[in-house]
Formats: sequence, C-alpha cells, structure tokens
Amino acid sequence: MEHAQEREPLLGGADPAAASENQFLKDASTAVRAGFIQKVYGILFAQLLVTAVVAYPFVGIHSVKVWARQQGFPLLVVCLVLNVAFLCSLSCCQDLARKVPTNYLLLFGFTATEGVLVGVICSVYTINSILFAVAATSFLVGGLSCYAMYTQSDFTTMGPYLFSAMIVLMIFGLFLAFFPIPFLQTVYCCIGILLFSFYLIYDTQLIMGKGELALGIDDYVLGALMLYVDIVQIFLYILQLLGDRS
Repeated sequence: MEHAQEREPLLGGADPAAASENQFLKDASTAVRAGFIQKVYGILFAQLLVTAVVAYPFVGIHSVKVWARQQGFPLLVVCLVLNVAFLCSLSCCQDLARKVPTNYLLLFGFTATEGVLVGVICSVYTINSILFAVAATSFLVGGLSCYAMYTQSDFTTMGPYLFSAMIVLMIFGLFLAFFPIPFLQTVYCCIGILLFSFYLIYDTQLIMGKGELALGIDDYVLGALMLYVDIVQIFLYILQLLGDRS
C-alpha cells in the first residue's frame, strides 16, 4: 500500500484502477495513453525552459561569459560528474525513476546541470549561431516527431542497433579529441545529428506505445528524459557543425 501511494496518478482523468491493470502503454486504454503523453511532453517543456534559463547567463551576460571561458573549467567538471550521476540514477534504477518526488528531484538536478553544460558550450559561439541552431533543432524535432507519430514503420525494434551506433560514435569522438581533423569533425557532427534523429523517432514511438515495444505507464519521467537528451544532443551537434565561434 505504501509503495502504491508513492506513485503519482496519470493526468487526463484516467481511472487509476484501469491504469493499474495496464502495465505497458501498448496494452493501455486510450485515456491512459493520452494522459501519459500529456505528462511526458509537459515535463519535457519544463526541462527545456529550465535549460534555457540556466544557460542564458553564459550567453547573455558578458561577465559570466568571460568567466566561463577563463575560469569555468572546475564548474564544468563538477556539473559533468553530477550530470552523469543523475542520469545513471534515473536510467538504471527504475524504482527511483518512478517514485515521487524523488524522480522529479533527480530530473531537476540532471536538467539544471545539463543547462550549465549547454551554457558553457554555447558561450564560445555567437548569439546568431545559437539562435539558428535553436530554430534548426525545433524544425527538425517537429518534423521527426510527426513522422514518428504517423508512420506505419516500427522503429522500436532498432534499440540494439542504435546503441551500437552510439558506442561507435563515442569512440569516434574520443579519436577526434586527440586528432582534431576538420573534415572528420564535420563527418562526426553529421553522424551525431543522424543518430540522435533516429533516437528521437525511436523514443517517440516508445512513448506513444504504438510499436512492438513501449514504456510502462509509470515511466513518464524516463520518457521525458529520453526525449530531452535527444533534443539537446541534436542541438549541440547542429551548433558544432554550423555555428560560428565568437
């Protein structure tokens, strides 16, 4: 009984008794699915808003921008460590990701530290480049989300292939860290945009519950986290590919 009370009811006016009978979205009623999707995208919007607020001083305030470039490395390391810790807690511990308010606190910690990391990265680019990357990301994410919702193709079975591609991309990135060849960096960014575009389609279909695989009805925080990571990565790769450094 105590465990059941730790979980927050779904939005949308769904019957809690009916929701508890449907463990996975693909088996859930239309009302439960609608409530789950509403909640995921509401959390996602809040995450993007927090990220923008946290990142703004590193871009819009000159003194903070100069400090980040000259003395911001310790802050960057601390935020990176905390960011990975929050991410692992939410991704690897399902109980934490489903327990209210622990899941929201962990998600806020991840989002805030991600906002600092994004802000520090953006501090080396011009404001026009950042705005262009935001616009390009919005257009791409909107188009891919619509495609994921309405296509008849099932991308939820591609998980192992996408994970393998991500490992290869990480190894490629480590190689470029030691051998920064401009042409290969361009290729790296293009592959990153393509990979996380596929991830966005994959994660969107998991959240919609329309494929062979789907999230559970209590995994709304995990669903928002997955979409958020996809969007931020697409933005950063576009910025790195097309942005002008200030």
